[in-house]
Amino acid sequence: MDNNKNIFSTIFQFIKYGIIGGLNFLIDFSVVKVLSLLTGVTSGLILSLFNLVSFFLYSINGYILNRKFTFKTEGNKKSYIKYASVLGIAMIANSIILIALTSKNPLIKPSLSSEQIEILNNRWLSISKLIASMTTGVFSFLINKFFVFNKK
Repeated sequence: MDNNKNIFSTIFQFIKYGIIGGLNFLIDFSVVKVLSLLTGVTSGLILSLFNLVSFFLYSINGYILNRKFTFKTEGNKKSYIKYASVLGIAMIANSIILIALTSKNPLIKPSLSSEQIEILNNRWLSISKLIASMTTGVFSFLINKFFVFNKK
């Protein structure tokens, strides 16, 4: 019976983590898209700088919300450093995936106008950001659950 309770508890934590992750994704996505729209950049290494800016904002938000609502632990500098380290590694992985995906846009056809290409590059950036975030989000949950917010 305890095993079923632990499984249910983990699933419920994952759902809460996903909701907070969704909020963090909105912060992350919005920052990257605003910076992209301001600069016109939709691919390349500069996207990792956009990710770095968004990382600072969503990591603080995510730490506070996950500590209080998902894992219900007391916070300290050490746990924030561990949490930020996990997210930092996830941000680097996210940047690598994002740069790789945006290096070649499969939506572009040779017959398109420059305006159409710009629109499709912006769409592909959005799709790529979503793919990168979903990929790194699952691994971040597992690391946070078992190492950062582990109550033992």
